[in-house]
Amino acid sequence: MNHGWVKCSGLVVLSLGLSSCFFYDSRWGQQKQAQKHEVARSTPARLRAQSVGNEARVASGALRLRVYATPGYAATVLDWKKQFEGLLECANSVFVPDFGVAFEAVELKSFRPKSSEEKLDGLLHELSEEDAAQDVDWVIGLGTAVPRFAASADDLGLAPLLGDHLVMRAMSDPHEYEAIQSGFTELSENERLKLYQVRKRHKLCTVFLHEIAHTLGVPHELVASSLMNRRYQVEAQGFSDEAAEIMRASLRLRAAQPHVLLDAALTRDLSTWLSAPNADWEPSSRDALLGELRAHAPVARSAAAQGPTASSQAEPAAAAVPARPAVEGLSADEQRSYERARAELDAGHAASAREIAAPLLAKHAGFPALASLRCDIAMAIGGDWDTISAECPGLSPFGAGK
Repeated sequence: MNHGWVKCSGLVVLSLGLSSCFFYDSRWGQQKQAQKHEVARSTPARLRAQSVGNEARVASGALRLRVYATPGYAATVLDWKKQFEGLLECANSVFVPDFGVAFEAVELKSFRPKSSEEKLDGLLHELSEEDAAQDVDWVIGLGTAVPRFAASADDLGLAPLLGDHLVMRAMSDPHEYEAIQSGFTELSENERLKLYQVRKRHKLCTVFLHEIAHTLGVPHELVASSLMNRRYQVEAQGFSDEAAEIMRASLRLRAAQPHVLLDAALTRDLSTWLSAPNADWEPSSRDALLGELRAHAPVARSAAAQGPTASSQAEPAAAAVPARPAVEGLSADEQRSYERARAELDAGHAASAREIAAPLLAKHAGFPALASLRCDIAMAIGGDWDTISAECPGLSPFGAGK
């Protein structure tokens, strides 16, 4: 029996199908109800901080961002600067309670890449060459929307594991808009538009937080509700306990030593957390980060890369070399060479450090301080584990660093 709603003379009654009045076929109602149910399933979860229900932090510091938009992004996103500020409001609603710091855009400007924006790795490389992030915490690049429907968070954004640059796409997706328009025909135009806007805002904030976490050393996770799932998920709500622990440790290091992205203590901690049996890391992403920890020494952005300051230009270069404890057995000239090599290495100039240290390493290879210098230079230059371990006898894969 087909029970439906019928309207007669302005009155709504439950009909058993015995009326000459206009009938509303229940199949129409079922279709609309089914679409409303699908809308509920397609509506993103509310992003939340871990500290909800606990004692939330207040912002005690700012994370400074310099933001570059390509012409393609600016053409796609209306009033992109205002919209980016809105993104930061969303991101800070998670970041401030959980980590006690807030994102702040200190400069928003244009950037015209030479290569196609379709490949984010090329855009990321160009941006890194353009701006070394010496006076900010992160450099952000905003590129044109992906030319196809994208489900992967890393199709929508890209960042290195442990770094200070990231790139993101515009989230204006005509394919998704068309899918909503054609798939929810029983909903009003306002309802369809609202669903699209809510999904776009959630995706934008999720991708930003996802890539920021990568730069702080967090790999992908498997659980759908994690912001670190490889695929964009409407279920994404926040960071896992394990991801937040890594991020807090990275942020503490950067606060204590500005521009230092990794040190020996964080290397050890990351190795422990990533190897924990109860963690939900995606294996390939976790193993990639473990490989980075094995192969590379702690990474520091070079203060020297900023170029000489007015005061340093007026002083001899030797005055900038910090004094170090004397190495027993070295002559005065050799000690100065050792200190210069260490200073170059600390500044991020590993090749120059190797050239300066070469005579010392050939003559005093058995000195512990020189063996340590050889190993630190090898790890800073990088390469496969066999190459580095040959320069670092007895080095543990999970304990790299000075």
